[in-house]
Amino acid sequence: MEYFNTSFQIVMPLVLMMATGFLLRRVGIVTEDALRIVNRIVYYVGIPTLVFYSVVTDRTPARWQYALWVAGAIFVAFVLAMLLARLLTKDPARRGTVTQCAFRSNDGIFGLAVAAALFGESNTGTMAFTLVVSASMFGIFGVLAYELNRGGTIHVGKILLNTLKNPILIAAALAFIVRFTGLTLPYVILKPIEYFKHMCTPLGFLVLGGLLSFKSLKADWKIVTVVSAVKLVALPVLFCSLAYFVGGIRGAELGSLFIVFASPVAMSCLPMASGLGGDVKLAGELIAVTTVLSLLTFFLYLTFFGGILV
Repeated sequence: MEYFNTSFQIVMPLVLMMATGFLLRRVGIVTEDALRIVNRIVYYVGIPTLVFYSVVTDRTPARWQYALWVAGAIFVAFVLAMLLARLLTKDPARRGTVTQCAFRSNDGIFGLAVAAALFGESNTGTMAFTLVVSASMFGIFGVLAYELNRGGTIHVGKILLNTLKNPILIAAALAFIVRFTGLTLPYVILKPIEYFKHMCTPLGFLVLGGLLSFKSLKADWKIVTVVSAVKLVALPVLFCSLAYFVGGIRGAELGSLFIVFASPVAMSCLPMASGLGGDVKLAGELIAVTTVLSLLTFFLYLTFFGGILV
């Protein structure tokens, strides 16, 4: 009963914020274009400042063995997603979309919100460190998901450059410089960063709720059902079980790894599908369905396994 109440207190605020965004869009207070602009603000300002602040203020030593576990798990997830895509469709464009959506998580907006609720606002350093690793891996393999499926030429330099331009990685690099050089940021700089990081969760979930759309789901329901089950159940259970029983990973590290894999499909999968020749409609359907279902799966995971994940 204790973890049921905890799960309810963590998930219900997220539901209400998403519902608010959904209603704002449906009654015409905000438009889809406005929501996409806000989403860019969250991606380029909110999440980077949250990561920067968490890394700078965290005093937990970075565990590089754990980072290798995260990177290795994401690589295996990518390979499994490639195999899944080949089983589900013969269309190269849809294969790229299925691959990316099956393994790439919204661990920025969604994951950091759950981490703050689960570990406490002042103890998100491990999740921020995890996000640095996952963001780089997702960026690289997100492009490869399309290039490998359509037989295109892989430009390694371009992929690495795009990865290095990721605002989350830039924020993390600056944070590590500040942290390991012992620099003390003045109040007038640190306080605005703290304000910006607090806007990330509410604005992010307003956008998620506002952009939800299930209009064209009927034609793709089989693929959406399979990919959603793999994304929200199979992968988090597989990798968290391996981390717990084989890797001996516990506490916030296990919880952060869980969040990476149990979070819904990333919003960034939609513009990537558009820019790299994927199936935009399918990407949107997978984002919408996994976002809604993840509220239920997170609630169940935290209710039954909350004592292990904290």
